[in-house]
Amino acid sequence: MRHLKTISATWLGLLLSFGVSVAAVHAEVEPPKALLEATSHQMFDALNANRDRIKQDPNVTQELIEELLMPHIDFIAASKWVLGQNWDSASKEQKIGFIKAFRTLLLRFYSSALTEYLVNNDEKLEASMMTFQEPGKPANGQITVRSEVHPKSGKAVPINYQMHLTKKGWKVYDVSVEGVSVITTYKTSFASEIQQSGLDALIVSLNERNKRLLAGDKSVLKVNHKQ
Repeated sequence: MRHLKTISATWLGLLLSFGVSVAAVHAEVEPPKALLEATSHQMFDALNANRDRIKQDPNVTQELIEELLMPHIDFIAASKWVLGQNWDSASKEQKIGFIKAFRTLLLRFYSSALTEYLVNNDEKLEASMMTFQEPGKPANGQITVRSEVHPKSGKAVPINYQMHLTKKGWKVYDVSVEGVSVITTYKTSFASEIQQSGLDALIVSLNERNKRLLAGDKSVLKVNHKQ
């Protein structure tokens, strides 16, 4: 169950931009539900097809996430949401440093979780494991797409995707797994660290976690991990 929740949040897990002019968006954009379905199916297919390679080289998972998932996420806006009022007081250098560190953390976080699942489970990932509900009408260029992950045993896991219409189509800006928001979780964790040690220290901490993840240290996968 824990792995299924992680995989669900991975599909488009996190954040996207805000404040764009909806009128400037081209009318021919892929609908939110169709976008999520297509992306999740592509990711399932890619992971199934590359399972043997992933077992030999975990970096393959990261490459697939970079190719299939990352184009749907705007980490500049993600960083604004997560840092909240700390974004306004940050220097240009701090903003750039945080964006790079945060993006790398999420990429390695999810690639590590997916690789662990694929190495320890031989069952094929099926598209039927995820179902998406047709959303209502957008309000102010925003919409919520509800979905469920269906494990072979146990209850379905609800996943809500908060989406937003941008100049490049619909993007995810937050994911809630069983009512727990990814943005809120990171925002709370980072705010605590900034209050204690400052934004520069948080950036250093994130870069250190990224190095440890790259080296295979799974202890940093916990969001509220203390250094």
